[in-house]
Amino acid sequence: MTLEGFEDYYGPNEGLQERATKELIDSFVEGRALNPSARYVCKTMINIARNFDALNAKGRDTSRVMAQLLAWYQELETKFPAEKEIDPALAGLLQEAQA
Repeated sequence: MTLEGFEDYYGPNEGLQERATKELIDSFVEGRALNPSARYVCKTMINIARNFDALNAKGRDTSRVMAQLLAWYQELETKFPAEKEIDPALAGLLQEAQA
């Protein structure tokens, strides 16, 4: 799946971390509308994942890059939390109370 505004970020030469990050982003944004800040965070995460793959291919230390990727994901979760679902029984009671 290619998210709107992410066309330039999907291509045939993806590394493992880049692919995993895109899958994580796809599952995170499912059912949500992304604002410009969220798109920025997601695109930054993809770029960091590409950097991770490049360093890993060269046998370089990737711990700092992985820490950055985790920090950006936590930022995404904090700023754009999932909408809370209401228990169906509670929703029914609320509907009755409004009637």
